[in-house]
Amino acid sequence: MHKWYLAQCRPREEERALQNLSNQGIDAFYPYAEVKKRQRNKLVTRVEALFPGYLFVRADLDIVSVTTISSTRGVRSLVRFGGGPCVVPSHLVYDLMAHCDSDALREQLSDLPKAGEKVRIEQGPFSGLEAIYVQADGDTRAILLLTLLQKETRTSFANQEFSKVLKPAK
Repeated sequence: MHKWYLAQCRPREEERALQNLSNQGIDAFYPYAEVKKRQRNKLVTRVEALFPGYLFVRADLDIVSVTTISSTRGVRSLVRFGGGPCVVPSHLVYDLMAHCDSDALREQLSDLPKAGEKVRIEQGPFSGLEAIYVQADGDTRAILLLTLLQKETRTSFANQEFSKVLKPAK
């Protein structure tokens, strides 16, 4: 009977493992999302793994041996608990498949502030002040709502000049 298992991959070889498992006729799933991040003060879109170093494998271990899966290029081994490989509930994998690379997931993984979030200005004459993130202003700048002398002012700042205010842990 086919079941889903968790496989640990060699460092940064998830794509290779996925391809090689597919070539052997073994179903595999590598959850990822495209996210926008700041890199060298520009917004870049990157593909990031939800679980770096791991992928899900669907196989019947009565037909395909654990050794076959573990010796596949890119795969280190199946994750084990106790004596045998860990079975992952199929509904969990299918739920991940349905939500993988969704807009909500992409926004959750992004390191950029969202509209309405507090940011702290780190550089320049307004250093140390808090502002509200309004929107991106191109790839290298953003519009912030700053309160000065009891008056709200929209001002453009370079992305490197501010950072998100982290919420305290509960």
